[in-house]
Amino acid sequence: MLNLKSYLTTSLVAALSILSQYGYADTVFLINGDRITGEIIELDDKQLTLKPSYTGKITLARSAISSLETDERRHWSVNRSLEHVTISAASEPRFVIINGQLTPLNEIRYSAIEASTDWLLSGSAEAAIDITQNTTHSQKLHAKGDMTLQSLNWRHDLKGEFHYETEESTSKRHSFEGRYTLDYLLSEHWLLRQEDFYEEDRLNSQQKNYYIAVGPGHRFWGVGRNKLDVVLTYNHFWVNNSYFEFDLYAWATAINYKQYWFGGELETYADLQMAFPEIPSIDYIANSTLGLRYLLTQRVYLTLKYDLNETKTDITNIKDSNYTLGLGMNF
Repeated sequence: MLNLKSYLTTSLVAALSILSQYGYADTVFLINGDRITGEIIELDDKQLTLKPSYTGKITLARSAISSLETDERRHWSVNRSLEHVTISAASEPRFVIINGQLTPLNEIRYSAIEASTDWLLSGSAEAAIDITQNTTHSQKLHAKGDMTLQSLNWRHDLKGEFHYETEESTSKRHSFEGRYTLDYLLSEHWLLRQEDFYEEDRLNSQQKNYYIAVGPGHRFWGVGRNKLDVVLTYNHFWVNNSYFEFDLYAWATAINYKQYWFGGELETYADLQMAFPEIPSIDYIANSTLGLRYLLTQRVYLTLKYDLNETKTDITNIKDSNYTLGLGMNF
């Protein structure tokens, strides 16, 4: 009998030990009265991603959630401030309790990536071949890299691109451009941007372009790596080459979009900018980039990008477009 009791006790402890490896402390309470227990993976503007112990990840619309609770302290974004807290469910719908205070559910966000640190560093480097819309024989080398350092309130973004092009064995392009963007996230939806841009053409006129921009922006949605920002800036341009130099001012509108799909395997993105110089002879200057990246491995991805640059003046309309197929690596 003693041996049986000892055996049952040992078996129960072993079973509880195994189950504890799969136990989750998070509970989501729904508006319809149901509750679901699992591990909260992400909570963004539109939905909550949960991993129950009995199935794969599931997503719930924010509108279906009444409250939630956790037993484990984690880093949560509470009204854009990072706080290491546990969350308790509130009896009042659309609220939770944090540090004894009733907090609206729409003020909290969670990302497992951002929860590990106050600052998130990410970046990529890629090399590509270009397929241009013309019939002349050409060869192009396009290399680029970017790095982003982001917290809940600040985002530093540094990008660099190098282009080298030959056509019928003649060098047609040898240029470099760099861009630094600093965003201060004033609130969940508003930001202030300061941007510096430098471009150098090392052929022909040895032209150098530079501008500095500042202005407000609105984040329509986004948390973690996903975003849709619309920014209005006032820009000061400088142009300098072998023949002349001048500067001008312009208002500009920029749209920055990025979204991840299928657990991060596919990324779609777009960067659109249109500037309206304060001189009558130039109607507008537009730069557009549309692209997607497909993750081949944990780090390596395949990218397809479309660029369109257009300058509309009283005399002519200059357009330059190309497709880029490349291979890159995230870090």
